[in-house]
Amino acid sequence: MPDQLTLAFETPEPGPRVPRIRAMTAVDVPAPFDDEGWFFEPWWPGSPAMAVVEGGRLRIAMDQLADPAHAFPELCVLVDQLAADGVALAGTLLVLDGDGRPDSELLRARLVDPDLRTGTGAFVASDLPWADGRSLAAWPFAQRRARLLELLEDGDRAMASRGLRGEGLTLATAVASMGLAAISARRLSARWSPGPSPDAYLRLPVLAPTAPETRPLLVLLQRLPLHEDA
Repeated sequence: MPDQLTLAFETPEPGPRVPRIRAMTAVDVPAPFDDEGWFFEPWWPGSPAMAVVEGGRLRIAMDQLADPAHAFPELCVLVDQLAADGVALAGTLLVLDGDGRPDSELLRARLVDPDLRTGTGAFVASDLPWADGRSLAAWPFAQRRARLLELLEDGDRAMASRGLRGEGLTLATAVASMGLAAISARRLSARWSPGPSPDAYLRLPVLAPTAPETRPLLVLLQRLPLHEDA
């Protein structure tokens, strides 16, 4: 079964070749924690994906994707938001509803029917395994994240994720009050490790004391005072 969706928005020019990169998979742990050696982010209600830009062209790789061609044309803005070519961004693919809230059902519908244009596609980048035409797998996450923030200019449809260094409990409380079910944790010193990575990448559930009246706006979460460079 094909596992890549290729979105071509213009004729690609010759440039650095980005190979197929196996995703890093978060390992579930029981609860949030504080630790200065880890960087904590919201767990976005979407699908893990790899956004690759090279030669003026964007492609999105996802596991077990049944070839929904051109399902997310609005994400072509990534080509212009990156300050380099030959880049692979690991992150989360989302579809936002009319109020700008991530909606898992709209995402599922768009993946099932690539011609469906309900909602608005968005991409939140969390890691950078490849950039400037070379692998960054040996770099520690802190260095990969710093380069990600240098290369990717935030926009309405694609942006770098926010988070907190060391303060998983604080972030868990913040996102729980907004209706999110989990946060992620990435070890700052860890290199890129494909597949399940218990020493590098974790998923931590959070419990909301009361159900929020509305789901969080993506733009609101991105503007929370939680952005601390790793």
